[in-house]
Amino acid sequence: MHKAGKTLIVLGTVFTVGLGTAGTVMASTQNAVVTKNGETKKVYMLTSSDTNNILKTAGVHTNCGDMILRSTNAQGNIEVSVRTAYPVKVKVDGTTKTVTAHYGDTARDILAEGGVTLGPVDTVNVPLNRPVEENAVMRVMRNHIVTVAADGMSRQVVTAQDTPAQQVVQLAGVKVGGDDELSTDAASPVTENQTIAVNRVTYKDEVISQAIPFQTVTQDDDTLLTGTTKVKTEGSDGQKKIVRRTKYINGKASGTNVVSTSVVKNSVNKIVLQGTKEPPKQQPAQDTAVDEQSGSSQQTTAGGISYSSVLTGQCTAYTGGGITASGMPAAVGRVAVNPNVIPYGTRLYIASPDGSYVYGYAIAADTGGFVNSSSTMVDLYMNSEAECENFGRRAMNIYILN
Repeated sequence: MHKAGKTLIVLGTVFTVGLGTAGTVMASTQNAVVTKNGETKKVYMLTSSDTNNILKTAGVHTNCGDMILRSTNAQGNIEVSVRTAYPVKVKVDGTTKTVTAHYGDTARDILAEGGVTLGPVDTVNVPLNRPVEENAVMRVMRNHIVTVAADGMSRQVVTAQDTPAQQVVQLAGVKVGGDDELSTDAASPVTENQTIAVNRVTYKDEVISQAIPFQTVTQDDDTLLTGTTKVKTEGSDGQKKIVRRTKYINGKASGTNVVSTSVVKNSVNKIVLQGTKEPPKQQPAQDTAVDEQSGSSQQTTAGGISYSSVLTGQCTAYTGGGITASGMPAAVGRVAVNPNVIPYGTRLYIASPDGSYVYGYAIAADTGGFVNSSSTMVDLYMNSEAECENFGRRAMNIYILN
């Protein structure tokens, strides 16, 4: 009696294990069991043990590529199993493979036949241990493990390799506010072992006030003598409101920008009048002499100016406003004198001896601080400290007008 063995026949070829030549006719009569795709037929009183004769006797038809398994059981009977070949498509890594499967092959068997290796988190559209039918299409999804970090916690998500980062965050159950930002582009596909951070973004506005400095505008005035000035309008600063917005990422300031500026109050320009009136070019000269016997001066005129006498001495300048000793507000043309020499109310005309500087017409209205401390004759009022500094201390003619 022959030992039990198996024969594998693929594409119409018979491979015999432990039985000798495939076409050998058994000396004794045998029975056979033929199973095709799970359906079993029994054949009795075989006259030939040839596999093809057995299949023919059983009425089992085979095609090229079918898998035929043959074995002999302990009772000496022949067992033949036929598994029909059919194509299965496997879509993986952007390509489509056609794999020859056999009846009863599972998805795992077909992947192995097609040389497809699954990663630890890859998935297939059919159960791996379930037989796959003819003309079926298997799809292999390459997946990634991605970590989503938000609010001090981390969550791992298994997702397809082409999934956008924003969708992965949603799969992790993390809500993203309108101002929140992701550490990667929201539309970019994720990669293996990538970490996506959800940064919480908030804004805080701050309102500040800022002065708008006034400008000084100079205007010509032909009623004022050249070299003299007068403030027509005092200047005042304006005010503007500035809104600055600070961006905070996860509670930490990351930058500040100005988002709006508005004027609350307009500035008012300071207007200074600048004299353009030309003074007399010549120094007034006496038309009559002083009476030497009486010592009294007689009326004299020059350039249309009528005066009774002329004093020559040092003059200084001052400013600052206020009320004069005579009760009039301080202003250009109201000068400080020694009232014992030049009484209050005296009308004056003041110019340098050579005519290069002309203060012009004035009235004795204030008492100079120099009365008991210097040889100054007249302190000239001016509009600004700059004018006072420019004038300094000079010898001037003071004409006592009639």
